[in-house]
Amino acid sequence: MAHTQSDVKFNAPVFIGGTGRSGTSILADIIGTHSDIYFASHENKLISERCGLRDIVDVFAGGADILRRHFAVVNFYGRAASMTRFGFRDPALNQKLSDLCKKQGMGFQQAFEVLQRENPHAPGSIHAIGHAFDEAYFEKCVKVFLNQLIAHIDQNGIVDTDGLLKPFFLGKDLDRAQALALCREFLFALYAKSGPTRWVDDTPSNALYVDFLYELFPNMKFIHMVRNPADVVSSYVKQVWFPSDVNLAAKQVSSMLLKTEDLSKKIPKDNFLTVRMEDLVTETEDTVAKVAAFVGMDNRFNHSVVNNEAANIGRAEENPEIKEAVDGLLGGWKERHGYAS
Repeated sequence: MAHTQSDVKFNAPVFIGGTGRSGTSILADIIGTHSDIYFASHENKLISERCGLRDIVDVFAGGADILRRHFAVVNFYGRAASMTRFGFRDPALNQKLSDLCKKQGMGFQQAFEVLQRENPHAPGSIHAIGHAFDEAYFEKCVKVFLNQLIAHIDQNGIVDTDGLLKPFFLGKDLDRAQALALCREFLFALYAKSGPTRWVDDTPSNALYVDFLYELFPNMKFIHMVRNPADVVSSYVKQVWFPSDVNLAAKQVSSMLLKTEDLSKKIPKDNFLTVRMEDLVTETEDTVAKVAAFVGMDNRFNHSVVNNEAANIGRAEENPEIKEAVDGLLGGWKERHGYAS
């Protein structure tokens, strides 16, 4: 089923973003319980993240650089391929992954990390939106999209200063409006399995590119999930994907929060809402009602996924190192968002 810009529901997705570790997944789970919302998978990283649609638009609309266009196509395809299915592309590694989970009781992400560190060059992923959409359908949508960007494929390749680029993808000349339109068509096709309904994406880094998301979908609704920065920093340093350095974590969280706050001033107020995780877990019904009103939907959300005890609210404030690092960078932000001590 084809969808166009006249499909109002398809043009009003709900985007959620934040620092990470701030409740984006919980809110997406709640919104995804609504019968009028299509929630295929957590974090469609092909929209705002690296090698995604944002990069495609910036490169193709940024001038006639044929090499940059070639690599934009290659990088997008590679990024999509890496997220087609869970685990490794090597069957032997996948068997080891299964064994670690079943025989040693490891969680999937823990087992994947063990094998990835032992095999650093093995392609694999702990994130698979392609699986959620159906692998064959996902791959078809990706190929159709890239074919719309490519004017010619030279199977013999071209010789560049870095060596032979084979095959070589010669991208079309597109202005920004044309590039954005092709990106919308890709997302329309990807989410069309649900019919002409609204959809939600909760990639945390959406918060850093809310201006791009608004440019892509002027009718979108963006929800910025925030949490006491001290609790976010405390959670960051415990994750495998971030160094265990409090000051470094505080700087990263500070940079993200302040940038999103600045970007919010460029977006119409009707399109941007800030939700505190603390409110979501302690005043759940009122907060969900506020979200429903903001996105313009009946309040038929199931919020039973909220777990107050698991939220660990305010515990990091008791850590003087974390509190000092956060207050030194985000004292003003905390006051503006109700986190002042």
